[in-house]
Amino acid sequence: MTTPVWYPAEVDTPIDSALLAPLLTSPRLGLVSDFDGTLSPIVMDPDQAQLTAANRASLVALAGQLALVAVITGRGAADAYQRLGIADLLVVGNHGLERWQAGGLVVSTEAARFQPQVQAAAAELEPLLAPGMQIENKGLTLSVHYRQVADLEGTRGAFLPRIQSLAGQHGLAFHEGRRVFELRPPVAQDKGRALTELAAEYNLTGVIFLGDDVTDAAALAAARRLRAENLCYGVGLGVRSEATPPEVLDQADGLLPGVPGVEDFLAWLLRSLRASST
Repeated sequence: MTTPVWYPAEVDTPIDSALLAPLLTSPRLGLVSDFDGTLSPIVMDPDQAQLTAANRASLVALAGQLALVAVITGRGAADAYQRLGIADLLVVGNHGLERWQAGGLVVSTEAARFQPQVQAAAAELEPLLAPGMQIENKGLTLSVHYRQVADLEGTRGAFLPRIQSLAGQHGLAFHEGRRVFELRPPVAQDKGRALTELAAEYNLTGVIFLGDDVTDAAALAAARRLRAENLCYGVGLGVRSEATPPEVLDQADGLLPGVPGVEDFLAWLLRSLRASST
């Protein structure tokens, strides 16, 4: 069977068939994906984000064939699980600090100790917000979105030192993504560590990670590292957009052209796995 190769005109890192082919014969293959900007288009209001119908259909089908289908997201695990609406999916939320698993929420005890500091920071941030800014309070972490402000760069420049100072005052870690600032507990956890843990926990022989933002770069790098160290055949695919962070371009093994490219890839993966099993 010949594995197709993606050569979208706007993508400068094509996905080689030689890279993808071993995935199709991996005895315990896992698929792990980011949510926003990968399975769901980026929207101005994060509360309006929805899984596309094509991605939903592919994920449901793949969940019945693979050793693991999971989502690792910066969203709260319960919120992401509700948006996905697929019972068989494992959802790792807050960048690996919690899981929605077996019908309930499992939270990192180390991270939970910082909830009072996170909530205190949320209360102090609220009066500092400019028009168009929005706090997403995820319990263990905070995200401050500014995609809807009139002056994106001016808002970032003015708000950045304030939120960094606030993070320091409360002993929290500061992170930045595309048009979003984040405050998290100072716990050694990110999407890369979460992906590595899942590969070991589920005894995966192969794993695919899909992601589009700065926080996904750690998981893209982890997929490469798993492959290089012969621990698991990991492949990390970035999702290209008009504002793809350089970290994604640096760490991805290849790029898919936006959420439609993810839809095409998941449909191809499903067809190819079915074909290889006959």
